[in-house]
Formats: sequence, structure tokens, C-alpha cells
Amino acid sequence: MKANNYTGKNFEWEIRKSLDTVGWWWFRIQDTNDVSRFVKKAISEKQPGDFFAVTEGMPILIECKTSRNKTSFPLYYNKKAAVPEHQIQYGIDIVKEGGQSWFFIRKDETRNKRAFALTPDQMKLMYDSASRKSVKWSVIETLGIELPRLPKPVRYDLSILLNTMRTIQNDD
Repeated sequence: MKANNYTGKNFEWEIRKSLDTVGWWWFRIQDTNDVSRFVKKAISEKQPGDFFAVTEGMPILIECKTSRNKTSFPLYYNKKAAVPEHQIQYGIDIVKEGGQSWFFIRKDETRNKRAFALTPDQMKLMYDSASRKSVKWSVIETLGIELPRLPKPVRYDLSILLNTMRTIQNDD
């Protein structure tokens, strides 16, 4: 398997390191691909995301996506949604119950990786208003919160989201 096939797993590794750095309690939610490495005919339930974290009593659901496309983020691969509808709905549901949910989307350019955090409502808006199978990076850059990149090992400063979560809670 080529290194290009590991882009998503590399991003998940960076997010693991980011969660460690920010000090949130977290765990990786196993999916069928993870389990099938050990059990050949494994089928798991539809998972709500890649990570579940908690900070200051706030539950947080995180889903990670990445793309090497330089002009846009694919919303669909053929007819299959890049972000399954059930993951967006799980995110909306946890927010309704007082938690938070973030979709981390990485623009994977050599030596210039950028990651953005979007809410489930923002993801739903992108899918509901899409007239194409992809969305321009400029839309994600406008809607999302850019996560500052930290060096060695590559990871992202997630503390910016904690400040955003506090602002959202105070507005309610």
C-alpha cells in the first residue's frame, strides 16, 4: 500500500498528539477498518466519529477528514458522502444534549498542511447547499476555525476550540 493511502490515519495520529497536548481526556472510537485488521469478517456499528473527548465536564465528539485536492474538499466520492449523514446527525444530537461536536478537515498540501474545525450545523449547511460534489477550500476557510499548527511532532492547538465552546455556552 502506498504512503498516500495513509493520509487520513496520519491526520488522526496528529489529532491524538493534539489531544494529548491540550490535556483533554479522550479515546479513539474503533471502526470496521480498525477491527477488521484482527477479525476478517468484522462488522461494527456505524460510529459517530473518530474520537470522543471530555474537557471541563464537556463531552466532545470529533470526526477527522483530509483531502489532497488543492482547490476543493470532496463532499462525495462517486455517490457516497465523504462525511456520512449519520455522523453529522450524531454531532447535532450531542450538541442538543449540551456537548460539542467538531469536524476537523485538513487541507493536505506538502509542507503546508492546514486544519479547520467546523460544527455539525456548518457541515449540514455545506451538504444542503451544495450544487457540486465538492466545496471550495475558500468556503471552509470562511466557515471554519483554523487550528494553529504546532511543530515537532506536527499537531494542532485545540485550546482555541475550548474558548469557542465557552463563548457558545455563554450565548445560550
